[in-house]
Amino acid sequence: MHEYSVVSSLIELCEEHVQKNNAIKIEKIVVGIGQRSGMDKSLFLSAFETFKEESKVCRDAILDIVDEKVELTCKKCGYIFIPDKIEYGICPQCKSSNLEITKGRDMNLLSLEMIGEDQ
Repeated sequence: MHEYSVVSSLIELCEEHVQKNNAIKIEKIVVGIGQRSGMDKSLFLSAFETFKEESKVCRDAILDIVDEKVELTCKKCGYIFIPDKIEYGICPQCKSSNLEITKGRDMNLLSLEMIGEDQ
């Protein structure tokens, strides 16, 4: 259950951004989670709801999760594509099975909506 450690790091990162930007709190956090990141979105959301209560700046924040699809690159012909199914095997261009996952394995902080001191 690495979701808890990832959420803990996310909260710390949010607190750093609030401090750097002289904000008071965060209203909304948008994260992108890749289909092949190994992250369980329901556990991630549950962990966020638990951890945010301990953070003064994230307590009222809304978490928005964006699903990031897997993108593959064929190592033979260089064709880049998004497979129709998670079970992929061949390049639709040259039929090679020598593929690399180039997107969809990561989790990224996409945006933060913060409230400043003057608001």
